[in-house]
Amino acid sequence: MTKLTQLSQEEMDNVIYDARFGDIESLTEIFTKEVEADVLKTIKDEESLTTPFHMASANGHIEVLKFLINLIKDKEELKNILNFENDCGNTALHWASYNGHLEIVKLLCENGADPFIRNKYNHDSFFEASNNDQESVDDYLLERYGNIVEQDIDDGEEEVEESGKAVEGESVKFSEGTEIAKVTEEDKKAVDQLTEKTEGLAVE
Repeated sequence: MTKLTQLSQEEMDNVIYDARFGDIESLTEIFTKEVEADVLKTIKDEESLTTPFHMASANGHIEVLKFLINLIKDKEELKNILNFENDCGNTALHWASYNGHLEIVKLLCENGADPFIRNKYNHDSFFEASNNDQESVDDYLLERYGNIVEQDIDDGEEEVEESGKAVEGESVKFSEGTEIAKVTEEDKKAVDQLTEKTEGLAVE
């Protein structure tokens, strides 16, 4: 059987759905027997731009994330995928940090995820961890990137002194989710829409 080299949007949505719910068996079946691994880097929701990496990371599905990462052989491509921003500017690391999934955060960082990327609310992954009392994640990020953070703070203080005022980012409004415990209101809406679309879908 020849493997698929491209997927319809419905089939992409099904892969994202499996990643959200941690269905490692289904994903293994799909990428072992039905779909070329290279297709993974093209998979995202057409509206929210959420990828399977976002979903696995947000929900703490470590085995799913390991499986997905291992499908991407080129390290630079992998970095680009992990740092891909959805329509709210959030990366997989933003969601993992917000929800306090330490092992997920470690795995993402070890594979090139950038904790300094800011979403559309001007929040990076450090902020998401710290502001939501995810102490273990916050401690890990500071330990791993402490020198860079310190330099960033120093630079920021210099800019404030020069301008005479600090610029405040917008506040993020959060809403309770189901599997994704806490995400931004817009991301939560996108996830719910995806769930409605993907119920009953399958990769053929």
